[in-house]
Amino acid sequence: MVIPRPARVASAALLAGGVALLIGSGGASGVGATELHCIAAADSQALDAQLAAAGSPLAGNGAVFVREGMANGIDPRFLVAITAQETMLQTYGPAQEIHNAFGLGPGIVFPDEAAAITMAARTLGNYAADGLTTIGAISGRWAPVGASNDPRGLNAGWSDGVGAFFAALGGDPMLPVLTTAQNPAPTCAPAGSTAAPGASISASGIIPAVTPTDGPAMVTIWGGLVPAATGPGLAQGGDPTSRRPAVIDGFAFPLAPPVSSPVRYVDAANQPVVLTSAPGVTVVAPLAGRLRSASAADQRSGIGFWIVSTGGDRVGLGALAAYEDGLSEGVVVPTGQILGHSNGSLAVAWRRGRVPVAIFPLLSATRPSD
Repeated sequence: MVIPRPARVASAALLAGGVALLIGSGGASGVGATELHCIAAADSQALDAQLAAAGSPLAGNGAVFVREGMANGIDPRFLVAITAQETMLQTYGPAQEIHNAFGLGPGIVFPDEAAAITMAARTLGNYAADGLTTIGAISGRWAPVGASNDPRGLNAGWSDGVGAFFAALGGDPMLPVLTTAQNPAPTCAPAGSTAAPGASISASGIIPAVTPTDGPAMVTIWGGLVPAATGPGLAQGGDPTSRRPAVIDGFAFPLAPPVSSPVRYVDAANQPVVLTSAPGVTVVAPLAGRLRSASAADQRSGIGFWIVSTGGDRVGLGALAAYEDGLSEGVVVPTGQILGHSNGSLAVAWRRGRVPVAIFPLLSATRPSD
């Protein structure tokens, strides 16, 4: 039997004047990212409740996710994470028409959602038999960068996106997605959750998805604290012209989480810096400027688009889980404007003209890592 090669369903790009701004995630709705919460691997009732709350056509198939995942040795939460990344839990219209929440294909039409879940689980089971058990290894076959059926380069963000959704559900994206490697009942899951047999491995570092009850998005503007540049050059966060640390006047931290929701990041030898947060956190424009799509090379580094200021600074952001209406190539946005919502992992880079600038010092001076 030949297993169809999965291919991403084309994302719902935001259009204006026929020009699309690159989107590196599933459909245009952000509902899936904000509705995923930590559960035990085999808690089909809790899973169904989340799918129903998200308005997903997959609601009612919690038991199918659990049964087929377990039968093929794949954590059921990983199956759900793929649907969140590919089609935003099948809230993306074209995926609903073919009952295909996974991007299996190209163009496979299923009689119902259960059939698609079964095929996806079996496909991943075959991957595991070939030794592909981690998210990174799976992405190389499921969503390979540079694939002919991925003209917009959306696959570059697949691993980070799926990993963020998997973590929101209680999985550990750093471990194999096998039932034998994941903690079946992480400590973040509600007490009394149904647990499936599996290894007792602690899931750590999980930031639960934000919900409206967590409070409003809070934009943080750089308040004048001098960034701790490591040298005078732009690559060290310095400004050779002023001989002071490089700054962007009025800079806004790209993520605007509620007060209680943390953001974590570390200095990177090479840009971009990756901001880890709860899935669903609001993303805002860090500076005023015009939206520009990223080059293929930038996409491979995790940058989906740039905001270019009139003063020559440009800040690049990774692909988002969902975008606000009206965003497209060439649109001008003010500092702090809501751009959309993060999938839990947001890449950020800075250039002055064509020269990379270390953005970690400015990020730290604006909102230190939690």
